Amino acid sequence: MKEKMLIALTHTLKGYLTEPNATRLIQKAFRTIEQQLHAKCSFIALLNSATSYLDIPHSHNIPRQALNGFHRKIGSNTIGRVFFKDSLTVIRPGENQEDYLAMKIDQDYEVCIAVHIGWEGRTFGFLACYFEKDFEIGNEIRNFLLAMAGAISAALEKESLLRIIAELKQFDGETGIYTHQFFISKLEREIYHAHCEEQPLSLIIMDMENFKSIINLHGNETAHQVLKEAAEELKAHIRGCDVIGSLGVNEFILYMPDTKVSHAGKIIRAFRAKLQNLEMTKQKIIASFSFGLTELHPEDDLESFIQRAQLALYNARKSGEGTLIVEA
Repeated sequence: MKEKMLIALTHTLKGYLTEPNATRLIQKAFRTIEQQLHAKCSFIALLNSATSYLDIPHSHNIPRQALNGFHRKIGSNTIGRVFFKDSLTVIRPGENQEDYLAMKIDQDYEVCIAVHIGWEGRTFGFLACYFEKDFEIGNEIRNFLLAMAGAISAALEKESLLRIIAELKQFDGETGIYTHQFFISKLEREIYHAHCEEQPLSLIIMDMENFKSIINLHGNETAHQVLKEAAEELKAHIRGCDVIGSLGVNEFILYMPDTKVSHAGKIIRAFRAKLQNLEMTKQKIIASFSFGLTELHPEDDLESFIQRAQLALYNARKSGEGTLIVEA
C-alpha cells in the first residue's frame, strides 16, 4: 500500500477507540476515499433483517431522493456475490448489465467498487464507491479499500455492542423490568403524548408488603426471587404497550397508555386474584401487594401524576394487604 494511502488510513482510524458512534468514522472514511481515489460518491448498505431489504444508513454526495429509491434484496447478481463470495468486486458498464443496474443508485457511472462489511464471520452489508472515470484497480487500491471496509466493520460492530450494553442497562438485574430512571424518562414522554392527543393514561404503583417478612423467614435471595416471579406474572397480565419499571426495592410502577382507570383497575384486580393463589419458589410463598391507581389529569405534570399514585398507595397500605385504592 502506498505510503500516502497508509497515512490516510491511519488518520481515519484515529477515532475508532474514542468514538462510541460509528457515524463520524464512516464519514471520515468517505472523505478519505474521495481524497485518495477521487470517488464521486459512496454509501454503505446494510441488511435489514426485519424486511430482508438493504438499507442505506450512511452515504456521501448522494441525493436523498436517490437513497430512497434504492430498494434491493440480496440476489444472484453482484450484491449476492459481495455477501456470499467476493470480499471485493468491481462493476463496469458493458461487462454485465444486471450487475450494473443492481448497483446503479443515482447517475450513470464508469466504475463501482463494492467491498463487503461484516464481523464474527458474517456479512451484514457492503461499502460501495463510485467513479466517473475508469482506472486500473491494482492490489494497492484493493488493499486500501479492504482496510477501509475493515475499519468500518469494526466501528459498526463496536457501535452494536455498545447499543446492546446500553439496552441492558435499562433493565433491573433482579426483575428484568425497566430501571427507575429509564422508566421515568419514558413516562415523561408518555405524559406529553397523552396531553397532546387528549388520551387517557393510567398509572399504578404497587408495593409487595410481605417482602420484609419473607426476608426474615427465608432470606434475601428468596425474597428477590418472589419479587422476580411476581414481575413475570404481572407481565402476563398487561399489554405490549404497557410499561413496567422499578420504583423501590420492593415496588413496581406501571403506566398504561390510552387506558382509563376503570379498565386498568380490572387488570390489576385480575393480577391480584392470581397472586392470591400463586405459590412461588420452592417454599411455596404467596406474595401480597397493595396498589395505588390514578389517571392523568389535564393539568398534571410528571411530579403531580406520580404523587397522586403514591397517595393512593399510601391509603391502600393503611387499608390492609391486597388493597387497591383509586385516586381519581
